[in-house]
Amino acid sequence: MSEQRNSSQSDSLPYLKKLDPVLMNPKRFMIATLLYIFGPKSVGDIAKALNLSLGDVDNHLRRMKREGYIELRRTPTLRGPRVFARLTAKGIEEYERLVDNLKNFASGLRRELMGTSIGINHSQSSL
Repeated sequence: MSEQRNSSQSDSLPYLKKLDPVLMNPKRFMIATLLYIFGPKSVGDIAKALNLSLGDVDNHLRRMKREGYIELRRTPTLRGPRVFARLTAKGIEEYERLVDNLKNFASGLRRELMGTSIGINHSQSSL
């Protein structure tokens, strides 16, 4: 059993190595997802949508900007200047790559688990 567990872990290792360490942070992943789905958003809108503090959002946006995943643009509005964030082409590419790698990891893990649970009928609910 120990060998089988070690084999499963080593089979998963290539997928884990492909996961982007910057976007794997849960808050940065949520920010990237929000920007990917809805497009450019103000820092305040990001904080409000994700229930995060402005300081927390600012900190994560600076890290994402340093990696080249987002652009920040200061824009004058009727309520004063606002900072808007948007994903760059690199940010979109890395986000899509991460999502694909997570899907592949989950599929591989599911296949491994299905292979180790011989004799269990997965189509029936225990409730």
